[in-house]
Amino acid sequence: MIPSLLILPYLIRDTLHRWFIRLSSPLSRLCVVFFLSLCGLVFLSSYVISIKMLKERIRQNGADLIIGTHMEVPPHALPERHPDLIPQSVDQHRYYHFREAFVRAEHNGQGIAVVEYPTQLTASFPQARDQANATYLLPRVPDTYRGPTDTTIEHYTITAQSLADNDVPILRKLYPRGAVLVPTGCFEHLWNNGYLNKHVIQLTNITPDMVNFWTKTLQNISTLDKMDMGIISSAGLLKELDNMEQLQKKLRIGVTLGISSIICMLLICVSSMEFRQNEFIYALIGSFGVGRFLLYLMFIAENTVLVALGFSGALAGIWNIRSFITEKLYKAPDIALNLTELQTEIHIFLLAFVACILISSIPILFAIAKPIGNILK
Repeated sequence: MIPSLLILPYLIRDTLHRWFIRLSSPLSRLCVVFFLSLCGLVFLSSYVISIKMLKERIRQNGADLIIGTHMEVPPHALPERHPDLIPQSVDQHRYYHFREAFVRAEHNGQGIAVVEYPTQLTASFPQARDQANATYLLPRVPDTYRGPTDTTIEHYTITAQSLADNDVPILRKLYPRGAVLVPTGCFEHLWNNGYLNKHVIQLTNITPDMVNFWTKTLQNISTLDKMDMGIISSAGLLKELDNMEQLQKKLRIGVTLGISSIICMLLICVSSMEFRQNEFIYALIGSFGVGRFLLYLMFIAENTVLVALGFSGALAGIWNIRSFITEKLYKAPDIALNLTELQTEIHIFLLAFVACILISSIPILFAIAKPIGNILK
C-alpha cells in the first residue's frame, strides 16, 4: 500500500511533464470535448428557443384567454349585470364579464364597439384612483396617446380617457378594432335593445389540461343554464404544441446521443494512440513492481480530468453567449435562455462522458494485460 502511495506523486508528475512536452495530446482530447459539446449545446438551444418563441407568440395572441359569448335580447335584456359565472382565483385565473351593447360609437369618423367593463378591471386602468368611474377609449388604430379625447355614442359626445395597448393588454386581444369602455351602472338605456355577454377567463398558467378544464366548465354552464354559449379557446392549438414539444424532446435526446457517440469514438482513437506512445514507459514502471491496476486508474483519471475541463468550458461558453444566441441569431431579445432548460441534455452528456471514459479505456486494459517481457524486449 505504502509503495503505491509513494509512486502516485511520481505518476502525476510524469503525466504533467508528458502534457507539457507533448501539448497536442491533452489539447486534442480537451478540444474534442469542448468544441463538439459547445456546438451541440448551441444547436440544441435552438429547439428550446423556438418553442419558447412559439409559446410567447401564442400567449400574445390570447392563448391564456377562454372566452364564452352569448346574446341577451329583449325582453330578456336587463340594465343590470348577471351574477359572475366563475369565482375569482388570483393564483390560478382571473374572471372578467364584459357587456357589448348593440349600438355603435364613433371616434375620428370610425365605428367602434361600446363595452361595459367589469369593476375587477378598474385597478388596471391608468389614474384609476382619480377616475374610479371613468370612460376610456381603446383606439381603433393603436397609438401611445393617453390624454382625453372626444367620442360619440348615439349622437351624444362624451369625453373619454385614451388608452395605449400596454395599459391593459387584455383589451386589445378582446377588441382588436377598438372600443369605448364605460363603467358598470352607467348608460343604462344602452342595454335595453340587447347586448353581447362576454365571459373571459384569463389563466395564470397556460397548460392544455387547464385550458380543457375551463373550456368544459363553460360548456357545462352553457348547457345547464341554456345559454347557447359560443366558446373560443386555444385548447386544440396548445395540444398540438404539446405534441410538438414531446416530439422535439425525443429529437433532442437523439441528437445528444449522436454527438456523445462521436466524442466517444474520437476519445477511443486519441487515447489508444496516446497509450501506445507511452506503452514502453508504463511497462518499465510495471517492471519495478507498480501495480498495473494503478496505471489503469491513472489513465482513467487523466481522461476524466480532460473531459471534465472540456465540458465545463462548453457550459461556460454557452452561458456567456446565451444573449448573443437569442438577440443576434434568433432576433428574440425578450426570450431568456437558461441552462436549466437544457438540463436533460446536460445529464445525458454527463452520463455519456462517463461511458466514453470507460469504453475508451478498454483498449488500454488489454494493453496493460500484456506480459511485460513482450513489451520490453
